[in-house]
Amino acid sequence: MALSKDMELWQIKNFLEDEVKEQIFLEIAPILYIGQPAGGYFGVTRQILCFIDFLGALYCGYPENEKKQDLENYKRMRISKSEKVERFIKEFFGNEIDPKYKENGRIFYQMYRHGLVHLYQPKTIRRKTGRVLSWALYKGQRESHPEGFDTQGGKFTISNARHLDIVVDPRNKNEDLLTISITCLYKDLLTVIDRFYKNIEENKNNELKKWRETANAIMEAEEEN
Repeated sequence: MALSKDMELWQIKNFLEDEVKEQIFLEIAPILYIGQPAGGYFGVTRQILCFIDFLGALYCGYPENEKKQDLENYKRMRISKSEKVERFIKEFFGNEIDPKYKENGRIFYQMYRHGLVHLYQPKTIRRKTGRVLSWALYKGQRESHPEGFDTQGGKFTISNARHLDIVVDPRNKNEDLLTISITCLYKDLLTVIDRFYKNIEENKNNELKKWRETANAIMEAEEEN
């Protein structure tokens, strides 16, 4: 089932359950390679952030005035925008699941989404404090996990690593690491999809309008460049 025009509430529920979550089970779960130390770190994170892009656009909507402005300024629709994704991460992942998403969700998105999708690997960020922030991915629990993976894929120990925490790099005290559990990302995304639908159901008039204007715009044919 793909998106359709002017979707009803029951169609949205079926789409999220039978299309989006099913795709996550079939295409992301297998590359988690649970129980194996190798595999999945870039692939899982890249896939999940693409879903969050999509959900953020649906949550924030795409009103006619925004569409018109995009067409005037960019000659194309810009349905997904960083600020929409960051808002979705903050309000659903941060408020509903883990406050660390509110604290570090924005830099997580900047580092992983733009780096992984366009440039193969997460970006390294020089923060306003001057400190360099790099990345460490692991599989495991939200808190007190002992291992991470450095930028060359080598294994090293981070004492009491926590999902979406910023810690001093144990190999270089002048730099920091953003520690990400791909296991938590996977589970959190599934939970968020359920809560996202619940929000649409409970605030039907406003949320249904935003879903429809976004989904309808996604379905529109764009001019060839």
